[in-house]
Amino acid sequence: MRAWIRPPAGRRGFTLIELLVVIAIIAILIGLLLPAVQKIREAANRMKCSNNLKQIGLALHNYQDANGQLPPGAQENVLPSPNPPGNTTQFILGTTWLVFILPQMEQDNLYRQYDFTRAYNDASGVNFNVGNTKVPTYQCPSGPTLLSGNGSEVFGGKTNATTHYYGVMGPSSRADPSLNTIGGTTYSYRVGGSTGNGAWAWNGMLTQYRDASGSISTNYIVRLTDVTDGLSNTLMVGENSRSLPSTNPATLNHYRSWVRGNNGGSGATKNVTFPINSTFYNGTDNFNDIGFGSNHSGGCNFGLGDGSVRFIKQSIDLSIYKALASMNGGEVASAN
Repeated sequence: MRAWIRPPAGRRGFTLIELLVVIAIIAILIGLLLPAVQKIREAANRMKCSNNLKQIGLALHNYQDANGQLPPGAQENVLPSPNPPGNTTQFILGTTWLVFILPQMEQDNLYRQYDFTRAYNDASGVNFNVGNTKVPTYQCPSGPTLLSGNGSEVFGGKTNATTHYYGVMGPSSRADPSLNTIGGTTYSYRVGGSTGNGAWAWNGMLTQYRDASGSISTNYIVRLTDVTDGLSNTLMVGENSRSLPSTNPATLNHYRSWVRGNNGGSGATKNVTFPINSTFYNGTDNFNDIGFGSNHSGGCNFGLGDGSVRFIKQSIDLSIYKALASMNGGEVASAN
């Protein structure tokens, strides 16, 4: 008797409906996963940015310890350093606090390349070559990867790098004096060159310096002991790292060389004039008033005078924000 042999079962594949369901589930999972990944990446970037400012704040304190004063925020008419005996000739365009703290940022080799007997844009190109170097700690990982937008900051076919961290020159309303009212009390701040790109605030920790006479910034030196409003309540360095709007060509010059002092407008210091995340360069007269801001959601990081780092929300009251930018105004204002 022949044994009955069961025919082999046929292979069963996915139906079209089943395949579509699987694809839909995968798409939903990816849609849920991507925002989480982006949030984790941004949280890491924001922490890295905060660490950058922490290192910069520590470098500024170490500079103070070594020199008995903070570096000039932005040099304008300055003498060569070292100055030859008997020389009284100043060059107009000095450099920035970011160059002065290079040794404290473990960038001593780069610092030694900078020639303090020449302007930052001297035709020799010596200082341009320093500016061509991108210092990673001077750039926020969430910010745009940009070089200077200024065509004059190019040498040897290379464009100078920029920075995302700017010294706080102080509060300004583009007038001298600039007034700020808090709780019914009006406070007054000094501003030099109060029109155009050259307007710079005087009551901040990293502001204008010149050897030339006739200015409130002549031989102006700031020490930590001058910060009578309290180091923990005074903004020293702020973040300016927003991506530029492609619809406004004027903003192409928003970022400049990190070695540029005050050349009509300051390359590495800014006033507190407008709210956080509110202002780009308009191409004409607000360069020193470009608002601090970032690509972090809702505000930006600041380094305070005590070396701590705070995330300041863009919703902060403007009068309080200006008070925090002042180191010696006597205002009742806190970064907390």
